[in-house]
Amino acid sequence: MKSNIPKHPCANKCTDFKEEQCNTCLIPSNSTELELTSNDFLVGDVVVLTDYCISFKSNDLFEVQNKTLSRLWSIKSNNHLILASSKEIRSATLAELQANRRLTEAEQALAEVS
Repeated sequence: MKSNIPKHPCANKCTDFKEEQCNTCLIPSNSTELELTSNDFLVGDVVVLTDYCISFKSNDLFEVQNKTLSRLWSIKSNNHLILASSKEIRSATLAELQANRRLTEAEQALAEVS
């Protein structure tokens, strides 16, 4: 079975890490470190800007248009077309898709428990 945790920080380090997160792992599967190491987006994926994007602020949802360079993505919203690096974007959550915008950390936490 192929790992559903791309480029997990424990891979090749933790002896209990096999193809999925181990029980002894100290890095939770929803860690921002995992989000930053995963840069495999497909054309059409819906993404939001992270706090690492300092050149542009928007709560819009963006659609991945294409990969322009090794770590630059062309992303488009209804109002904007920008280039962003892999660390400046992350996949939109289900709650963000339903709200049709990026959620704050507090809103995201509430959405996860409801």
